[in-house]
Amino acid sequence: MEAAWHAGGHRRWFRRRNPLLEGDQPTVDRVVEQRMPAWLTSLVVHLALLLVLALIPIRRLADGPINIFLGGSAGDAGDFALEVTADGDASDLTEALDSTEPLVSASPSVDFTMLDLPLLNEPGVASPALDVPSGILKGLAGRSGSLKGALLAKFGGSRETEEAVELGLRWLAAQQKSNGSWSLRGPYRDGGASENTTAATAMALNAFLGAGHTHRDGSYQANVKLGLDYLVRRQKENGFFSDREPSRQQMYAQALASIAVAEAYGMTGDSFLRVPAERAMQFAAWSQSPLHGWRYHPREDADLSVTGWFVMALQTGRMAGLQVDEEKLQSVSKFLDTVSHEDQALYAYTEIEPPSLSMTAEGLLCRIYLGWPRTHPALIRAIQEGLLPARPSVDDTDFSVYYWYYATQVLHHFGGRPWQQWNDAMKATIPALQERDGPEAGSWAPGRDMFGASGGRLYTTCFHIYCLEVYYRHLAIYDIED
Repeated sequence: MEAAWHAGGHRRWFRRRNPLLEGDQPTVDRVVEQRMPAWLTSLVVHLALLLVLALIPIRRLADGPINIFLGGSAGDAGDFALEVTADGDASDLTEALDSTEPLVSASPSVDFTMLDLPLLNEPGVASPALDVPSGILKGLAGRSGSLKGALLAKFGGSRETEEAVELGLRWLAAQQKSNGSWSLRGPYRDGGASENTTAATAMALNAFLGAGHTHRDGSYQANVKLGLDYLVRRQKENGFFSDREPSRQQMYAQALASIAVAEAYGMTGDSFLRVPAERAMQFAAWSQSPLHGWRYHPREDADLSVTGWFVMALQTGRMAGLQVDEEKLQSVSKFLDTVSHEDQALYAYTEIEPPSLSMTAEGLLCRIYLGWPRTHPALIRAIQEGLLPARPSVDDTDFSVYYWYYATQVLHHFGGRPWQQWNDAMKATIPALQERDGPEAGSWAPGRDMFGASGGRLYTTCFHIYCLEVYYRHLAIYDIED
């Protein structure tokens, strides 16, 4: 373990990759030596990076394993690549983005129209009662009202962190298209390398929802309503949102959209979202692979980046009171065992990859939600020897907000002195990096993020916001247990 975390080692892993944005590697050597970030793509698709987002987890008040509410998935060793298509020119892209019609990707899509999914209840018919602890069902309550303020104070938030969140949300609201969607490529400066409106819209919505803004409450009701309408219009009857996105990004976008719709339903109880949310939960369970995880295509393979997003989607469903396949959610532990190293203290994108910081943070977050106690030796070692030495700093010139996002969740749940150390660095760094003047005021420039060129300004902005919403987005698991 000490050798793994030797001086400078965390920086090496930090640079290794971003699964959310990565592409397939033709050889194992190349997989190990030059990964484009796959987790970022997951984020972007999550991600874009997110949940989250970004993400963001939940808590549990009863005995038994804690279920994951992963905000995002961060695997440094991923194969997920944003695909840039050369079809059409800039004017074609602009027209497509401004249109109220769904965007058609030039990348091949997979036909899931004949999925063998269970029948859904008809709208208006109540779902069967769920055996879910009441604490889980109240997991989104901290985002508004007096509890939000209390959590902000208890966990070290400030007027400055909340101001940064609000400025970021204003910027996001100004980027929304007339059809309700958001874009990874513009109209702002420094857009991403690839387009995925499903992922971009879900990422933006998760930022608003994380601060307590819904289509029924808050300062951005119209923006949230338009965004939710856009996602619901894109969803097929089998629950699939992202069939028109680039093939290798579809499952990332699917998980992100599932999180957004389920959160909105859980926060409002609006009946118009119940069926779309239930369909998303059924698709998530159906699409799990025999490896007990998820990847680019349903039932085929698994990596930690995509798996993290779907764990979060299913946990969000539990928090919203939706029907979730508990057996499949808990079986993710089997997949985590296959990508763990150093007695489960480090994690990799796939079992043939080396461990990385972002994947370690994501893997630990999954473990926390699936039942690891605060005293687990691997959790303590990973935090002390891996995450804390790589905490945020304004001096970083090649940081990864995707890693920050996942590590922030882990440290927030863990609490105590480690959380104070992380939070002191995080809340000083992230607001300081926010643009305060000019047309992009309120956003975070992607230039210093090691995966910013792939994800673009919307991606980096959403994930920085997710980090600053950590105080109230979900209750700290171990704090609740104590």
